[in-house]
Amino acid sequence: MRTVSVLPADLLPYRHVHVARFEAFADRRAEVGQGPDPPPGAPEAASLLRAWARFAERIDALRGCFGQLIASGVRDAKHLWSAMRQAKQSLGGILLFLARSHNTSLLADYQCLRPSPS
Repeated sequence: MRTVSVLPADLLPYRHVHVARFEAFADRRAEVGQGPDPPPGAPEAASLLRAWARFAERIDALRGCFGQLIASGVRDAKHLWSAMRQAKQSLGGILLFLARSHNTSLLADYQCLRPSPS
């Protein structure tokens, strides 16, 4: 028996964080955008900050996934975000690239994004 998960395209995997809101939030953190409009309330801001912190913990893994698509000198979350956005244009593009090419996601490695054992 197998179980299939269908993850909503407008939410980050296993997080109640909307892709568009996180993209705008991360753009602001990386100083390449204005941030979410309207500004997030306290609960959403806390969720966005937790997601950004988790992203910042995965710099090495994500840098490895992007390989030559980003500059080798990228060492912090701000510059990694800018480089990934430049390489794939949008958070949706980043998520698709990570899932299809590396069976991973932005914030974690999820079992559902790994190939099933044969």
